[in-house]
Amino acid sequence: MNRHHRTNLPALLLLFVLATAALAQSTPPPAPGQPRPRVIVFVHGIHGDRNSFRAPNGAYWPDLIRSDPRFAYSDVEVAEYPSPASNGKMSSVQLADLLWSNLQKDHVWEHREVVFLAHSLGGILVEEMLLRHPADAAKVRFIVSYGTPHEGSTVARIASLYDKDPLLNDLSDASSNNFLTQLEHNWRSHDTVNGIHRFCAYENQDTVDDEGFIRFFKPHTRVVSYFSATYGCDVTTPPQEIPADHISMVRPINRATAAYDFFRRVYRDNPVLEEQVVTRDIVVGGLTATCTQPSQSPDLQVPVAIDPTFHERVVSATATLIDTVDVHDISPSPPVVTHIDPNGVAHINYSFKGPSKKLLVCLGTARASLKVTFSIDRQVPLREPQS
Repeated sequence: MNRHHRTNLPALLLLFVLATAALAQSTPPPAPGQPRPRVIVFVHGIHGDRNSFRAPNGAYWPDLIRSDPRFAYSDVEVAEYPSPASNGKMSSVQLADLLWSNLQKDHVWEHREVVFLAHSLGGILVEEMLLRHPADAAKVRFIVSYGTPHEGSTVARIASLYDKDPLLNDLSDASSNNFLTQLEHNWRSHDTVNGIHRFCAYENQDTVDDEGFIRFFKPHTRVVSYFSATYGCDVTTPPQEIPADHISMVRPINRATAAYDFFRRVYRDNPVLEEQVVTRDIVVGGLTATCTQPSQSPDLQVPVAIDPTFHERVVSATATLIDTVDVHDISPSPPVVTHIDPNGVAHINYSFKGPSKKLLVCLGTARASLKVTFSIDRQVPLREPQS
């Protein structure tokens, strides 16, 4: 994409926006059987498995997404890790490492983008895993957590008195739980992961089922409180209330349920990004030189319009003299881009002279324009059908 551009930067920027929007709408989805640019990873909670996402009517959340054209650019992966209903032996740190290994075996990290849909303990394991593997974390766009106890759970604390599964201690709301406190501290202080969006949903009903550690309690128990489920999540997107208990909140019976619709909206608002490299030419005209007055600058500053909407950044720039008339002694030849500012301003070192004197008289004037070609990396959103 080459454009010659002299003065009207705002108009050019508008053209870029319109052209990019058209491109995003017209990009075809991946061919059947081809890897897709994004993968959605389901991660179950404590004492769960891949069937934790299956509703009583047989609807299976991963399959609902696989057949939904609004997720046309994403593959779906259902992760598993061992979490027996009683007397488990592995800690959250151990399971986080195992989760990473399983995802590696399933080629999840080969996708350009990774997003997580995590239930309960699953959200904790995902965060611990990403902290331990920052190179892979750089591919993660966002995490949507359902009932994840970021501040612990009273239920887990009491259950730990009856069951010595170390996961229950990791999920306890006791003031002595250093694991969750340190996890959140590490997340906020880590440059790679603290830019990952975290969106949260919370249950609004007590759990009456007898699955997992709920069996130690009376029939009505709120497993994860509102504050624990929403702590540390993005403030720009309000947490989503799910009209279900802790177990049923990730078992949507169809695509119209609150849990499914919340994830769909988060996904829509954070589309798949396609990396592109484009070039833009900026031409500085009107450069003149005579036999006594060269045209020169060791630091000519040439800006290019950068569109933050598409996270544009200049990766390189080159300079050359064009439209030359009677130009002599170009130095350096070609002009040199000494450096580029983060805001897209190129610093150019150039010099040229005009015609020599003849019989002590200056004859004519040299003229030239300086063209700077910027190579720009940008991320273009790929829009899937919304109906």
